Amino acid sequence: MSTEITEILDRLHACEAGLEMHRGYLKAMEYALRICVLTHPTPNDLSDAWHQLLPNIVAKHRGDSSDLFAAAFEQSLTVLTEQIGAPDSPS
Repeated sequence: MSTEITEILDRLHACEAGLEMHRGYLKAMEYALRICVLTHPTPNDLSDAWHQLLPNIVAKHRGDSSDLFAAAFEQSLTVLTEQIGAPDSPS
């Protein structure tokens, strides 16, 4: 195997390792965030704030990066929105 191919393979393995590390970090944060949502002392306030901020969050990152980023970002926001839930309607 040539030196160039070996270097490319080494870089590829380093990228894969970095991605796996970040995947682990994100999974841990996902569980922490779930606990925060489930135990929030005022879930309706959390829901109100989330639904008010959500359009700005989406707009801020609309042009970011690739189609893969956009799809993952949208999927994650959808899951978070489902977990946080809709605010209670005023009675």
